[in-house]
Amino acid sequence: MISAARIAAGLRPAAHPLTIARHETNAPMHLTAQEQQQINELVAEVEAASGAQFIVAVIGKADAYPEIPWKAFALGTVSAALLVACVEFGLVSWPGLRAAVFGLIPVLAAGMVFALVAVFVPAVGRALLDRVRARAEVEQYARAVFLERGMFQTRHRVGVLVLISLFEREAMILADTGVRQHVTAGQIEAIVAQMAPLIRKGLVFGAAQTALTTLAALLRGKLGRVAVADELSDTLVQERGS
Repeated sequence: MISAARIAAGLRPAAHPLTIARHETNAPMHLTAQEQQQINELVAEVEAASGAQFIVAVIGKADAYPEIPWKAFALGTVSAALLVACVEFGLVSWPGLRAAVFGLIPVLAAGMVFALVAVFVPAVGRALLDRVRARAEVEQYARAVFLERGMFQTRHRVGVLVLISLFEREAMILADTGVRQHVTAGQIEAIVAQMAPLIRKGLVFGAAQTALTTLAALLRGKLGRVAVADELSDTLVQERGS
């Protein structure tokens, strides 16, 4: 879960540009340089076409999910314990194994192996992830980014955040009040649904492109080109996350 300090920081005015730039200097590179450039250019294009102000953010993980290794540990120990029980009752024939299974060492070892695999192999950890909690964590992370970047401070409240979280394979779109007057929650959910299969395939640029172009089409002619200046940076935000 995002720390209280981070949320509190988001409630203050947006960080100084030099602070943000310094933070992004050490940011992980989730996308290639070409993909980053393409997204930056696309953001500038859709801003000019729609009048809204967009930020695209790609993060590694929205939360540490400390319960995942414990779930894996429990799964490993239970599986090993069942194997031990089968051997002891003669249900499995494995020469030399009977003497080795006495005690808890094999059971605990299996649990530790499962836990390590869950930590270092994203696909395994993802399989043990509670999807409802994952979406809630991604939404919370997105709201923190929205606040930290001062996206509520645009002159006509037309900031839009498109956030993609790689570990959870989830997307979140947050729009300020000036945009929500013209785009419904159902339309935003439909865009997120279109992004989902692309994210699962690892097509992050395609997912971002889908969100940006669809939102621009929905907003075209509705904001009256109110964004007279580039109030938010067009540069792709990349963070390691939690």
